[in-house]
Amino acid sequence: MGDDRADAPAATDGASSRAGATWGSLLSAQDFAAIASVGFEPVGHVLGAVVAHLGYVTQRAKCSAIGTYTSGTDLASASTDSFNALLRKRYGVRRQALSRAIEECQALGGDGIVGVKLSIRQFPAGGTEFSLLGTAVRARTGIRPAAPFSSHLSAEAFARLLRSGWVPAALVFGIALGARHDDARTRKQARRKATGEVRGYSQLVRETRRDARVQLEQAVAAQGADGVVVDEMTLHIGERECPTEEGSHDHVAEAAIMGTAIAAFTPSPGADGQAPLTIMRLNPSATASTGLRPVTPPPEPEPPPDSEAGLPDRLLSAWAARRASYAFVAYSDSAGVSRKPDV
Repeated sequence: MGDDRADAPAATDGASSRAGATWGSLLSAQDFAAIASVGFEPVGHVLGAVVAHLGYVTQRAKCSAIGTYTSGTDLASASTDSFNALLRKRYGVRRQALSRAIEECQALGGDGIVGVKLSIRQFPAGGTEFSLLGTAVRARTGIRPAAPFSSHLSAEAFARLLRSGWVPAALVFGIALGARHDDARTRKQARRKATGEVRGYSQLVRETRRDARVQLEQAVAAQGADGVVVDEMTLHIGERECPTEEGSHDHVAEAAIMGTAIAAFTPSPGADGQAPLTIMRLNPSATASTGLRPVTPPPEPEPPPDSEAGLPDRLLSAWAARRASYAFVAYSDSAGVSRKPDV
């Protein structure tokens, strides 16, 4: 007897390919219940990883100060040399890892990723490994987004966000590199027996963190979102040989912020999940004995037809309309990473 399965048509999309199949997730039972309560379900866990050499600053990079103190901090975002290339590379590897996670989400038929965690560590064979791990989810609705969303928010935080009238747009990054020359005054203030503020280092940290916030705001605006909820803020300080003055050194600060860009939409009345307040008579016999006619309690209000069952429809429709006026932002960068067109 021949096998008829060879003639069966192949699945044409992620939803049909996952029909009847088991799925995995990184959600706890409580997280799963939270996702289901707002009309979503997990379809699998996803991973995006990149191992890259981030490079170094060549002799062509400028130095912020040579023998002076008030010249300020060199910011990679304001330069066009190899220092700026370092910054673009740091954006590029993160966006490429995110792009690969989103590709896995699309292959599973998911509409977005929740609970994204970023891990950065040294690779044993050399270079740095960037990995993003999360759970792909799909809305129980016929409306599909043009591109999957991504968010670091946990399942419970994701559900609360939707009920509050906000929708996650995309994982965004704000990264800044700053360098400051160790001039004579900075070296004197940084001596082990010295006390008080090292003003040069304070300025380096302050200006680099400020630039990271500016870069994050620009990333949120590029997504067409209203604001951002932040997951983590990191700061690393390193040292390099001064590229323009032999025998001197610079301190380099790297500030990075990761968060989820969010946009507002209008939820329907009563979609907050709170039950109406119930009032009942504690002593109805006492009312009857006074000769007063008991008041018939009003009928319980029917639940709105557009409650949480329709939340995914409103969410995806509102976000699709919101993004229609914005150009698609690629998840890759020009620093050695090819851009992908919108699908």
